Amino acid sequence: MTEKSVKELETELKRARNKERNSVEISENRNFDFIGVDPEAKSVERPESGDVPDYIGPPKRKTSKKLPDSLPY
Repeated sequence: MTEKSVKELETELKRARNKERNSVEISENRNFDFIGVDPEAKSVERPESGDVPDYIGPPKRKTSKKLPDSLPY
C-alpha cells in the first residue's frame, strides 16, 4: 500500500463526499394540498372584557415608545 499525503487523502475524501451527495435522486413533489387558512373556517366572535360582568383580567400590554440605550448610533 502506498503512503498518501494528507492533501491527497483530503481530496479523495472530498470526491467521495461529493459523489455520495450527487447520487441522491431528487423526486418531484406532486402534493397539491391547499396550504393556508381553511377557506371553510368560521370566525368566532369572542366577547371583550367589558362585555363579561365581574371579570377582572390583566391590563392590556403597552409597547414602550422609548428607544433602548444599546443602539450603536
